[in-house]
Amino acid sequence: MIRAADVIGDGLGNDRSAELMRSLEAFEMRLAEREQALDEREFRMADQQRELAESNALLSAREALLIAQSKLKHPRPALSPEEKTAIARLKGELDRQEIQFFEGKEALRAREAFLDQSEMRLFGKVQEHQEKETELEQREEELKAREEAMRLRESRLDPVLAATLQAESAPKRFDEFKE
Repeated sequence: MIRAADVIGDGLGNDRSAELMRSLEAFEMRLAEREQALDEREFRMADQQRELAESNALLSAREALLIAQSKLKHPRPALSPEEKTAIARLKGELDRQEIQFFEGKEALRAREAFLDQSEMRLFGKVQEHQEKETELEQREEELKAREEAMRLRESRLDPVLAATLQAESAPKRFDEFKE
């Protein structure tokens, strides 16, 4: 999983970036919780599907048994009302479970689509934030360059400022312990 700190970067130092980081981390936590709930729902659905398959198998076996018994030379009397009721209840329960299964599957698809959409919006916002940050850095560099150009023009008129600029631009001695 991509973390917000990896995407935005560290050390931005402004309140807006920190706020966005907190917001992104909170969103990541909510996303992780939803994914966990989604996994749990998938597990329950798989369990329901397994139960549904078992019930279908039991019903099929019961029907096959009834068909086989009806073909015997010694025909068995018709199903008793209790048996008919039990079979009807079992079939109704299987139908209900099948409907629940498909509804759960559809809800799972909708949830996955929502998570995908939310993730895309999150990455879009992160990208937008990075673009704004880059633009601000460019503006800052341009402003520094303008200020430097202005100081150079002013230094042509002011000898004190010219000396100061020359001292600032002198090569600095490399000190590996202070670097």
